[in-house]
Amino acid sequence: MNDEDEFGAEDEDPVPVETVNLTDPKSVRRARDRNRREEQEEASFWRAVFNDKIGRRVMWNLLAQDCGGFSPPFACGPNGFPQPDATWFAAGKYAVGQILYQRWMRLSREGLAAMMDEHNPSFIITKRNRRRDE
Repeated sequence: MNDEDEFGAEDEDPVPVETVNLTDPKSVRRARDRNRREEQEEASFWRAVFNDKIGRRVMWNLLAQDCGGFSPPFACGPNGFPQPDATWFAAGKYAVGQILYQRWMRLSREGLAAMMDEHNPSFIITKRNRRRDE
């Protein structure tokens, strides 16, 4: 059984990678314009994700639960003895979470702040009961 049998035949050819001829100003300009457009598309995508309440919840779960984004890893076994391999594995997940967090901070600061306000327990503001002095 090959990949085509399992997943179906591929309908499209792979997208060719355009090389940039650094001696041709038009080629350099096209590459720069393409990079700017792609950056704008990425920023627009993340703003749309963080403008949606469900998107913020899903991104919070990805960051905080799946990547352990706010807890530097230190893994211990059942007997309390440090486990270096598990620590390094968790450190990789933590690093991915930090990369995502910093990218989101750069691309959608307001949306990220809304996500933190909604889901991070240390950001939730509780209302205090006022006591009446009688």
